[in-house]
Parts: sequence; structure tokens; C-alpha cells
Amino acid sequence: MTINAKVWTMCMLFSVILSGCSRYQVIPDHLAKQVNAQLSYEQVRNSPEGYRGQIVVWGGEVLHAARDAEKTTVEVLEIPLNKDHFPLEGRASSRGRFFALDNRGEIIDPAIFKEGSKITVIGEILGVGTEPSNKAVYDYPVLAIRDMTVWEERTRSHYPFAGYSNYYGYGSYGYRPYIRGARVSGSQS
Repeated sequence: MTINAKVWTMCMLFSVILSGCSRYQVIPDHLAKQVNAQLSYEQVRNSPEGYRGQIVVWGGEVLHAARDAEKTTVEVLEIPLNKDHFPLEGRASSRGRFFALDNRGEIIDPAIFKEGSKITVIGEILGVGTEPSNKAVYDYPVLAIRDMTVWEERTRSHYPFAGYSNYYGYGSYGYRPYIRGARVSGSQS
């Protein structure tokens, strides 16, 4: 093996090791043991009061965000998450909507949620909320935000070895919104 081949091999090995070290952690350590990973969106939608207080990880696409005097409400079109807690592509896989509430005042400006952006919410089930939609009234599960990730849109040109999906694997591909230097994290227990 020539010197150039050895150097190239070492550089590749080093970059693989570094990319594994920089993996973004969606669920913070302090919440990981509290999350009920077995609880599905359908179960909660069908019986929200029975799961009050449980912590879940849901995601999807932001439909609307608004702030009033007491809270910020984010309406989310639920989309199933992949194994890395990133919303899958396509609205057709949605099973409904949910509301994510920040009642601690940590989300000062709902403009951080661009309509159509992807988010992952770690939240405590509060029950059900009722909202009119297209001349009918619907009940939606409501979560108190404990932690949240707003995913950046990135072009594939930044990821030459990314494969064929829009998920880019290892590396920092999302960010957590920071307000005054604090991570948006909702109600703490």
C-alpha cells in the first residue's frame, strides 16, 4: 500500500468516526426514560383522557402557530417519524392533527415556526382540544411541550454521500430553536 493510499484510508476512517460522534440527539437524556415509545398517535386520539400525563414523541408539519397572552399554540399535521425521530416524507401518511402548547412563555415569537416546516415534539399529553375545521368541529390531542426540534431545510448538495432519501443520516441536520440563549423545552417536571 502506498503512502497516499494509507493517508486517504486514515482520512476516511477519521471522518467516519467524527460523523458518528456528531449525531444529533432528538430526545434529551433527562426525558429519555420518561418517553412512552409504545404509545401511538391513534391510541391517544381515540382515548386522550386515558393517557393524560404520558410523555410521547410525535412529529409532523407545522400548519399554524399563534401566541396569545397565556400560551403559544402550534397546530401540527401529524406525520409518522422514522427511527431517528424525523418526520417521514409526504402528507398522505398523516393520521390527523395535534396541538403542541407552550404555556411557560419560552416561545416568544411563533414566527420561528414557518408553515410547512417539519418539527418533532416531545410532549406531555394534556387531553383533547376542540377546534372548528372546514365547517366541522374536530377533537385533537393536545401536548404540553417538554422539548422540541425544528428541522432545517437543507439541499442535497451539502451531503454528497447521503443516499436516496431526504434524511441525511449522521451529522447535525436539525436545530433546536434558541430564545435568549435557552433551548425551547416546555414544561419541566
